[in-house]
Amino acid sequence: MRGCRDTDKGEIMDIATKHPKHVSPGWLNWGFQLSHADLPMCREQLRTRMEMYPAMVLGQMGVQLLFVWLYWELGHHDFMILWLSASFALHLVELSKWRRDRHSLSALDQCRDWHQHFTVFALASGLLWGAAAVVFFPHDLFNQGIMISIMVGLVAVSVTLNPVHPPASVTYLGGIMLPLMARVAAENDALHWKIAGMLLLFSMVVLFSGRVLTRNYRRVLQQRFENETLLRELEAQKNLNEEARYRLELANAELRQHEERLESMVRERTSELRQRTDEIGLIKDATILALSSLAETRDNETGNHIRRTQHYIRLLAQHLRGHSRFKDFLTEENIELLFKLAPLHDVGKVGIPDHILLKPGKLTDEEFEIMKQHALLGGNAIAAAESEVNIQSHFLRIARQIAVGHHEKWDGSGYPFGLSGEDIPIPARLMALADVYDAVSSRRVYKHAIHHDEVVKIIEAGSGTHFDPDIVAAFNMIKHEFAAIAEKFCDAVPDGAQASLI
Repeated sequence: MRGCRDTDKGEIMDIATKHPKHVSPGWLNWGFQLSHADLPMCREQLRTRMEMYPAMVLGQMGVQLLFVWLYWELGHHDFMILWLSASFALHLVELSKWRRDRHSLSALDQCRDWHQHFTVFALASGLLWGAAAVVFFPHDLFNQGIMISIMVGLVAVSVTLNPVHPPASVTYLGGIMLPLMARVAAENDALHWKIAGMLLLFSMVVLFSGRVLTRNYRRVLQQRFENETLLRELEAQKNLNEEARYRLELANAELRQHEERLESMVRERTSELRQRTDEIGLIKDATILALSSLAETRDNETGNHIRRTQHYIRLLAQHLRGHSRFKDFLTEENIELLFKLAPLHDVGKVGIPDHILLKPGKLTDEEFEIMKQHALLGGNAIAAAESEVNIQSHFLRIARQIAVGHHEKWDGSGYPFGLSGEDIPIPARLMALADVYDAVSSRRVYKHAIHHDEVVKIIEAGSGTHFDPDIVAAFNMIKHEFAAIAEKFCDAVPDGAQASLI
């Protein structure tokens, strides 16, 4: 059973069915599937439209008055007054319902009623404008152009500036544009047929733009819900820890009266609690960083490592996007995701002890085994976030592939799983080369930077063993751009240190 957030009261609402049951007619649901599972998001969309609703209705009334003023001398006055009266009556009904029921959005039936109200009244308002286009259509081309411009402006504003409730925008567009196109075409000459065709093309473009805006708005809203859920869980865990700490302090006050043996036990328990608090703090930081794209590194020696690897991986991806093996994955959207998610490749290092992570020298075998665990730690943290929100997130999947797989090698000798060849996800293969280039070409506390030409030789030597050969081939064609990125985002050189000659 999946939980959904009640955004009014901050509570979690249980859904009693695994298969969402849509509760409104199919013809009203274009781009807005009101179901139990989507109730929190749909409620937020309706609330957003509710906030702008009075301004939209009053704006409509103002434009209708302007329309009547402009065409008063060109149309039948009785029809003009009748049309304006019908429009104002419709808007007054809308405002009356808004004033009476604007706070009624908590239950599923209330959301359904508002959804249907918005859709039906948008259709009615659009049809009134469509009727005006048919009845008051002027004979001269100049006034026809002004009327068409008014109708087109209304449609553009409605669809592009209101992505929160697509059915209302679409029905409003249809109510206006279909009668308008029919009336223009009824002139039955070449010019008006061309204008009707342009209006049809405009309608299609506006519909497509509105759909894109709606999709982006829903993605942002979904990410906000996920972040709020994670934050609530972390706050609950923090409260539990604070309560446990308070109880332990009370116990410590009593245990101080006992013998040395009991005091030793108290110190051990206090130490265990502090360790647990520290671990939870690291998990909290890693989760927030992973899911809000604000990942940073604890390793101060790497400086601009995150920026450089971001640009390296995007440069590689852009160069490979036309390659037959990569073109299906390396879409524009995925390339941007790779750029945004590259900083998460070492997010697991927050779980590596400082005495290993910051060691100014070569690691021992045991320390290296511990260091290797950062790939699994990062992947597991992101996988846990995926599991917690119970959503198949393309964003989180790529983040997990980068975090867990960027130390895998083409010949299967990498870690943590020893994957080889095409079994290694494309994001991990790209990250592997970008990470190695930066690690080798940059100065660390335990080594000097290596010249760009030597780094290129090292990467070429790893073709077919460490790296995907096609990725190495792409790197060879853009290696000078790698050097430029390294120079642009080079680390500040400490006093007395030797600068890299990249």
